[in-house]
Amino acid sequence: MAKGEVTGQGSVKEASPEPAPLNSSSNINNKKSESRRGFKLEDVVPLEALIDAVEKAYRDVEKGRYRLRDLALVATLTFAGCRIGEALVIRREDVDFRNKTVRIRQEKKRGEFTRIVPIPSRLFWDIMEWYLRKNPSDKVFGISERQARNIVYKFSARYLRKKIRPHAIRHAYALAVLKRTKDLEVVRRLLGHADYKHLKHYLNYTQEDLEEELAKVFEAK
Repeated sequence: MAKGEVTGQGSVKEASPEPAPLNSSSNINNKKSESRRGFKLEDVVPLEALIDAVEKAYRDVEKGRYRLRDLALVATLTFAGCRIGEALVIRREDVDFRNKTVRIRQEKKRGEFTRIVPIPSRLFWDIMEWYLRKNPSDKVFGISERQARNIVYKFSARYLRKKIRPHAIRHAYALAVLKRTKDLEVVRRLLGHADYKHLKHYLNYTQEDLEEELAKVFEAK
């Protein structure tokens, strides 16, 4: 295994203070903070709904009603849980059909690191085999980040009846994996985080599953 590579197993509004002067750094920071608080994990579309949407889009591609490249991009975000910037730098050599994995490249301050994400989904590999057969270039998605974001917006509006951001797909992936595995370390490795500080927000949204497991433990007592 290459250095830096890991393998996974298979992202309340408050009253505003007195406005700061226009263009001040504190005003900018407040806006960013409000934006982060305004995004609620409980509003994230379930991963199952995203997979159903990918299946519908797949059928539409077969009928010539949807673009194969757009489907391949959304499928990559859905099944690999990667950031949109990471999806856009995936190369042909990163897609391993034999081992059913995708290498995700991460740019860090100390260079590029990679993680290997297993994808045990026949649907994903059917889509990628079809797409790569028609797209001979080394770079899997030769589009800009703005184009990629618009693809996700249009896909979600069409198939989910709800416009979502690309990063919301990553949140859906993380929550689904955490609920199924109950293992924060697995989620950390699959998402490519260096530590757990960005993952603690997911824990509150698996509380219901935790309560169900405890009920099973004590129901016979």
